[in-house]
Amino acid sequence: MFRRDFLTAMAGLAALPLLPSTAQAASWVKLGERNVNPVADHDRIHVGAGAGDFSHIRIKVRGNDLFLYDLDVRFSNGGHQDVPVRFMIPQGGQTRAVNLEGSADRNIKWVDFNYGKPVNWRGATWIELWGKR
Repeated sequence: MFRRDFLTAMAGLAALPLLPSTAQAASWVKLGERNVNPVADHDRIHVGAGAGDFSHIRIKVRGNDLFLYDLDVRFSNGGHQDVPVRFMIPQGGQTRAVNLEGSADRNIKWVDFNYGKPVNWRGATWIELWGKR
């Protein structure tokens, strides 16, 4: 009996290094998504202060490629952060984690996207906004 308990405890300790990566992945929260307008070059995802504080954001693209020029993050305290991206995001790809400036009141009100969609007739494009606590 003692040997089985000892081996179970050792197996649990061996699994501990895996926990931080799992916990880190769980801290990313999907804040919203938007279907990219094929005519316009601007969209907005409303988040709202009730979602909480976030330290980073990330943009994921699905359905088609998208050239993202920049992001304008508006906070509930009236502040904003302009993030130049200027990056072609392939479908299924994502941007780097963007650090949100400041240490207090990083409640995101909305995020504006400026983009250029290549005309390749491969279907609709979706932008997903993710936030890290």
